[in-house]
Amino acid sequence: MTFDSEGLRDFITRGEKSPPPVFVGRESVLGDIEAAGETVWNGDDSGAHGVPGMTHIVQGAPGAGKSSILAELVKRSAERDGAPGQSRVVTLSSGHLMANLPKTIRMIAVTAGMPQERWREISGTLSFGVDALLASAAGELSWAREPRDAPQDLHALADRFAPAKWQAPVIVAVDEAQRLSDGRQAPHALFLQGIHDASADLPLSLVLAGLGDTEAAANAMDLTRGLTIHEIDGLDATDCATLMQGFCRHFGMDPAGHEARLDALAAPCEGWPRHLHFAMQALAEEAVRREGDLGRVDWAGVEKAAAESRTRYCQRQQSDEMRDAARLTGAVMQGLAPGMKRLDVLGLIEGNVADRLGHRLPEGTTAKGFYTHLVHQGALQERADHTVHCPIPSFRTHLVRAGGPDPDAGPAS
Repeated sequence: MTFDSEGLRDFITRGEKSPPPVFVGRESVLGDIEAAGETVWNGDDSGAHGVPGMTHIVQGAPGAGKSSILAELVKRSAERDGAPGQSRVVTLSSGHLMANLPKTIRMIAVTAGMPQERWREISGTLSFGVDALLASAAGELSWAREPRDAPQDLHALADRFAPAKWQAPVIVAVDEAQRLSDGRQAPHALFLQGIHDASADLPLSLVLAGLGDTEAAANAMDLTRGLTIHEIDGLDATDCATLMQGFCRHFGMDPAGHEARLDALAAPCEGWPRHLHFAMQALAEEAVRREGDLGRVDWAGVEKAAAESRTRYCQRQQSDEMRDAARLTGAVMQGLAPGMKRLDVLGLIEGNVADRLGHRLPEGTTAKGFYTHLVHQGALQERADHTVHCPIPSFRTHLVRAGGPDPDAGPAS
C-alpha cells in the first residue's frame, strides 16, 4: 500500500464542497434513479420512449450529501455506459437552467447523441460544465452546438433529433433545485413539466436535488403526481465505519489496528456527511505531517480540529436572522417534538411569539417565512410522511444553547 501524499493534499485543498473520495450508502437512491432511466428508455406499450412520472427529488439539509449523489451518478454513468438502458447524466445548477434553457437543451442533444467512447471520455471529469461539454463535442451533432440552429424546447428537439437516433437515455439532474422560481408558465417550469409528463416521447428522466422544501418547489411548478421523494439524512454507524476506513485505504493508509480510533473520530459526527468530511479533513492534515503513518497520528489533536470545524459549521448555519431571533429559534428547536407536522411547527412559532417575552420574529418576517428560513438553514426538515425534525442533532443543541435562558422562567432555583 503506497501512501498518496499528493492526492491527500489535493483533498485538503478542495475543501468541504468536494465529493467524498469514497462513496458509501445511498445505494437505494442511486438504484431508483438509474432504474428510472431504464424505464424511460424502454418506454410504454406503444413502443415510444418516455414514461410519465419518472421524477426523483433528493432533498435534505445543507451538508447531507445531495451534490455527492449527483457526482456519483455521473461517475457510474461513465463507468457503465454501453449497457442496455444505461443512462447518461446531465448535471446543472438551478440558476443555469433558468438563465440558459436553450443551452441546456443543446447539452441534452449532445449527450444523447455522443458515441459511447466519446461520452465515457468526457463524463470521466466530474467537474465538466455545460460550456465545457459543448466545446468538447467536436464532430458530435454540430447543429446542437450552434445557438441559432439548435431546438428551443423539448418538442423541437424531438422533431430535430428523433429518439431512434439517441445513443442512450438521459437523466437531467438539477442541483440547488429549491431555488427554482415557482411560475408554472416560466420557460424552465414548462421544460421540467415536459420531462415529468413525457410529453415529447423522449427518453428523459428528471432529478431535482435541493433543500428540505424542494418537493414544495416542484409542486409550485406543477410537478405533482408521480414524484419519488428521497429524504437524505445521516449515514448509519456501519456506513460511517466503511467511509472512514475506505478513506484511509483510498490514500494508501492502512486502517488495520486503528478501527476504534476511526470510530471514535466519526462518532461525534452523528452520521452527518459534512461533519464526516470535516473529520476526514482533520485526519488528512495530520496524516500528511506523519507521512501516512496512522500509528504516529495525534488522534486527540485530530478530534479537536474536527470538533472546531463542526462548531464553525453550526455558527455559519446560524444566520443573522436566527441570531436576531435567538430566543425564538432556541424555543422552537427545544419545543420540536416527534410527530409534529408543518402546521404544528408554525403554531409553535406563533405561540412563542405571542406568549413569551423576548421571543420575536426577525424584522419583516412572518411565521411561515421564518419556518422556510429554518428549513433552508438545515434546522428543520420535512420527512416523506410530512413530519418535521431536525436532521442534525448537534445543530439543534447549538441553537437551543444560543437562545440563552428563558426570560419567562423566572430566577433559577
